[in-house]
Amino acid sequence: MRNTEARITLGVIAARQGDIDQAVHYGERALTESRRSLPSLAMVSRDLARVLKERYPAEQATENYLDQLRTVVGVSNLARRHQ
Repeated sequence: MRNTEARITLGVIAARQGDIDQAVHYGERALTESRRSLPSLAMVSRDLARVLKERYPAEQATENYLDQLRTVVGVSNLARRHQ
C-alpha cells in the first residue's frame, strides 16, 4: 500500500506542475497495484482526483482516470463532468 500511496502522491505533484500525462500515469499505476487496500486507496486517490478535476476538468485523460477510479473503488461521489 505504501507504493500505491507514493504513486498517488507523485501523481498529485505532477498534476500541480502541469504534467497531466505523468499525473494520470501515476494514478493508473496505483489503481492497478496487486496489493492494495480499497478503503485506503479510495481515500488517497481522492487527492489526485480533486487536483485533476480542479486543474484539468475538460481533459479526456482526467475523465478516463476518474472512470477507472470509480470502477476500481466504487466511488460514487466523484461526480462525472457531464452531470
